[in-house]
Amino acid sequence: MTDPISVVSGGVGIAQGLMQFLGYIRGIAGSSIISAHFKWDGTRNEGSDKIEVEKHPSKAENGVWWFSVKEQADYVFTRMPVIESCAHELVGQVANEKNPDARYWRWVAQERQGVIVGGQHQPPNLKVDFIVIGYRPKALIKHFSGTG
Repeated sequence: MTDPISVVSGGVGIAQGLMQFLGYIRGIAGSSIISAHFKWDGTRNEGSDKIEVEKHPSKAENGVWWFSVKEQADYVFTRMPVIESCAHELVGQVANEKNPDARYWRWVAQERQGVIVGGQHQPPNLKVDFIVIGYRPKALIKHFSGTG
């Protein structure tokens, strides 16, 4: 059984590591960090208009939808819920493809330990606001390879 405090501190550690990494990237010339804050339903609250989140509702189950970020030339996007301790991210799988695709995601609440759920059950989405951050990996590569 997993210690709940370890799970929370692990999530906080990951978020802090991500923020430190993005802060480092922000200092690299040409990295052009962009960010935006979104409500739990995918509507923009504030931030860069360059970031567009698309919502993909499930046709099979109410309360289930997936998000993706509309692709931008030269940008890679990362996302994080504003309250990470209660959120578990699921990665989507495009129909007729074997492998999950990290461009599609949704957050659900942590399942209670010891609960057995049927294989076809899709837990409903967790209503949690989130932040999307975009950066240019090309600038990072130039910085580390000294070609910039």
